[in-house]
Amino acid sequence: MPRVSKAQAARNRELTIEAAARLFREHGVDHVSVQDVMSAVGLTHGGFYRQFESKEALVAEALRHAYTSMAARMDETEARAGDHHAAQLAYIRGYLSAFHRDHPGQGCPTAGLVQDVARTGTADARSALADGVTEFAQWLGGEDQDGLVTACTLFGALLVARATEGTPLSSQVLGHVRTALTQDR
Repeated sequence: MPRVSKAQAARNRELTIEAAARLFREHGVDHVSVQDVMSAVGLTHGGFYRQFESKEALVAEALRHAYTSMAARMDETEARAGDHHAAQLAYIRGYLSAFHRDHPGQGCPTAGLVQDVARTGTADARSALADGVTEFAQWLGGEDQDGLVTACTLFGALLVARATEGTPLSSQVLGHVRTALTQDR
């Protein structure tokens, strides 16, 4: 079989990280195999270890990628909103939406992976999660409000809404917390 170019190898690595970030958030790290990730991008299992040291290394890279994508969405929200405060409100509304609840693979890496990292995360994965949470909290912070409290409230509300999806409580959590976080800002 012919060798792939360096450019194609780099693209394959990028596609693998993107697929892993989505699949890990959708199903959890323990429920996604290396084969699942590689199949999602149309590559063989054997190529994985030429790109990554281990599945654990991929988890950390997938977290970093997901947080980078999240930061880009925050920047896009700010560009559309015209100012930081309006962007914060818009982002909170989107974060606490039925769409975000129902599409974890496209959503927040913290809400999607915090339990996996807590249970089995490597130091690298824990560091990636800590960096992502810190950056999100700083973006949410305002002069009179602690961004870490807001971030943790968002994470918790989304986790409860996902866990109770299909019951009235799920929508109530999204709505009530969304109102509480946007009313006083």
